[in-house]
Amino acid sequence: MTQAASTRRMILCAGLQSGGTTLISWCILQRRDTNGVLDMSHDVIQTSFDKVDAPIVWVKMTVASFRWLDVCGVYCDLGWDPVPILIVRDTRTAYSSLIGKGYGFNGTTAEEPPLRTRFRRFLQDWELFRANGWTIVKYEDFIQDERRTLLRICQAADLAWDDAMLSWPKKASEIAYMSEANDTFAASMGKGWLAAAKLPGKAEVRIDHLPITELEWLERMFSSYNDCHGYPTKVQPAATGAVPISMAPPSSAESPVRQWYRREAERLWDENAQLWRENERLRIENERLRGPHERRTQPR
Repeated sequence: MTQAASTRRMILCAGLQSGGTTLISWCILQRRDTNGVLDMSHDVIQTSFDKVDAPIVWVKMTVASFRWLDVCGVYCDLGWDPVPILIVRDTRTAYSSLIGKGYGFNGTTAEEPPLRTRFRRFLQDWELFRANGWTIVKYEDFIQDERRTLLRICQAADLAWDDAMLSWPKKASEIAYMSEANDTFAASMGKGWLAAAKLPGKAEVRIDHLPITELEWLERMFSSYNDCHGYPTKVQPAATGAVPISMAPPSSAESPVRQWYRREAERLWDENAQLWRENERLRIENERLRGPHERRTQPR
């Protein structure tokens, strides 16, 4: 299964969904010596890096269908030795943001796991990083002091400082693997450089949409995590009646994403059937126009 990684080095960075990882990834990919994956799909592992001609391959993932450990294992099998980076954020803020996103569907499939399962997987990766002394970067620190945080990532990966991480000279088309940006990130890119794109309010704890049961679960589950990174032990929920008491259990119904894929498959199937029927009609018409004499004399 081994695939030669040549002399290039890989940095594998992970974080929570809605954990602020994409902005940091965009900064790193601005480096002259780096290219790679801005934001890997949470349920598909990128294994080919043919488009990357830089010596440093950067891969940013979010923990959901796979843990950082799972993806790292695949890359090790392919001959890479990934440098580990983990980006952390107050889980209450991330969870509150995630449940309002299309990819935050609380499902029961491998592609769309229950939200609590995703956060448990992230916690397991965090414990792994802590046990091994690997680099953990706090998103809120990045918002407050971007240069110092990016320097920490450079030091962890043995990289020299590059001002391009702040000035953003590269266009989106120059990033080797880049999915379509959501509206928020597209607006950030449109600012042209990091200082203008940062939103100071992103460092605050926000739980506007977080049901009470999920808030309490997160504060129990991530107690040590919160203590370690200086996050509040408890956050006062919104006023009574402003948020639901509980969230519906994980649903086995199709999510909007799966519904779209199913409709696309049905559309393409119908389109293929129509093309087949049209092809048959044209074949029959062609046979009729050629006439019986031409059909008899045609070599077999």
